[in-house]
Amino acid sequence: MTTDPQELAELLPAPGRPVLSRDRHRVLKEHLMQHITHEHDTIHEQSSTTPTAPRRPARRRLVLVAAPLALATAVGLGVVAVDNARDGRDGTAAAADHQKAVKLLDRIALAAADRTTLTARDDQFIYTKSQGSAAELGVDFSSAAELAGRKGMFTPKPYNGAVRQEQWDAVDGKADGLRKGVAVADPTQKMEMDMNGVGYLTFRQLQALPTDPDALLKRFSGDAANVSAARRTEVVVENLGAIVDEATLLPDLSAAIYRALAELPGVNVVDHVKDAAGREGVGLTFKDAPKGYAWVFDSSSLVYHGTTDAALLGVGVADRAGEVPAG
Repeated sequence: MTTDPQELAELLPAPGRPVLSRDRHRVLKEHLMQHITHEHDTIHEQSSTTPTAPRRPARRRLVLVAAPLALATAVGLGVVAVDNARDGRDGTAAAADHQKAVKLLDRIALAAADRTTLTARDDQFIYTKSQGSAAELGVDFSSAAELAGRKGMFTPKPYNGAVRQEQWDAVDGKADGLRKGVAVADPTQKMEMDMNGVGYLTFRQLQALPTDPDALLKRFSGDAANVSAARRTEVVVENLGAIVDEATLLPDLSAAIYRALAELPGVNVVDHVKDAAGREGVGLTFKDAPKGYAWVFDSSSLVYHGTTDAALLGVGVADRAGEVPAG
């Protein structure tokens, strides 16, 4: 695990879903990393010269940064989404709904903790496969020449339709990663790009996170002083949502995430919900998120399927970028 504060400050997870303003992204980044790297005396100061965009309740928009030889990605921290239909219900009904969520999360945590821990060497890569919209996953079908010629911040070229994405991230964050995308309805539409730098916490840093739910909740509530108490659930879930995919490889951490969620207000169960790949399961929704968003789990095994916006189709450890793990 790196101990360079400047390097760590660039490793904030790229999350969840809808867009935050760049200024809000910066604030979340600084405060979360202060808690993740609290043992350091110096924290990298992020630039305050970036223009501030107004906050809006849209789905997450991926922003890509292009360079002539490599492409780096930056993802605005996502505000979790949820159905607000329960707003206005009396306290007794709301408490019963939340207790149902607590019981489900306990079952999910037990199932997660019972899975096998995968080990990974520093020279290996964490592989994830996802399905969702091109905008949600940041898949851009521009040509390699177009991508290489872009400078600064830009928005991916719009594509209407589902895409599948495969991504390889270095375990220790030192080697370049790789991202591939393909249109589900038109496999001739393909994308491949090198990933220069770390967009998420590295797998080594995930391994170093606390697996006690209260400690994890405290760690990922690092910027709670900068938001209202009513938005605490939103902030914590957007931060935990940034690591939940790769955390499925770490049973103790995965279980801690779900037990931490159970301590938050405004978490509710939704039955018969489908992930972005069309798989039906049981869902969890969160306070103050847009209508229709949920984390989705298999109804029987309680395996995490991803979300209604981006389905997690696979996760594993690969020896090389571009190699799909067996099984």
